[in-house]
Amino acid sequence: EDAACAPIGFGTVQHMLFDNARLEPGESVLVHAGGSGIGTAAILMAKAIGCTVYTTVGDDEKGRKAAELGADYVVNYKTERFEGEVRRLTKRKGVDVVFEHVGADTWNGSLLCLKRGGRLVTCGATSGASATINLMQLFQQQYRITGSFGCRIENIRQSLDKMAAGMKPVIDSVFPLEDFEKGLARLEGRQVFGKVVVTF
Repeated sequence: EDAACAPIGFGTVQHMLFDNARLEPGESVLVHAGGSGIGTAAILMAKAIGCTVYTTVGDDEKGRKAAELGADYVVNYKTERFEGEVRRLTKRKGVDVVFEHVGADTWNGSLLCLKRGGRLVTCGATSGASATINLMQLFQQQYRITGSFGCRIENIRQSLDKMAAGMKPVIDSVFPLEDFEKGLARLEGRQVFGKVVVTF
């Protein structure tokens, strides 16, 4: 079950954070949707190299769990504007990296969370595939924006190595194939913290 999370969960995050965003030890990173499968993996991998992790969640229970995983600062985006909170917490400095996979709903707020010269890496658009961007903000702040898709075979090996060393993926629930629809319903209900695994 852990290994099943290597290609889609861990591998995706490995490729995003380290191949594309070039996250370095001790940097700061904002991880959106900290309760998602890749969000939980991003928290684990960033904390493992000593980064300061800010994360967004949709409810306080997910926030508690994200903090237990190692997130330093948790923002409930339903009760607070995440960009305002991140700027407040960083004393208006911003973060080095934004781990973006939500899409249109968070896009411009994510850019506001970046420090000058910061990097945004994105692999998803669940809230919408189109967003506007302030070009003056982009070039004046010298942002670097990178798209990331899937992962390389090497990332899967790196992910399995991390698991073997003790970094376990967060698995929300496991369903047999005949109960596949129950797993989908759990995802659609946004009850999930971590990955849903289907066995057969």
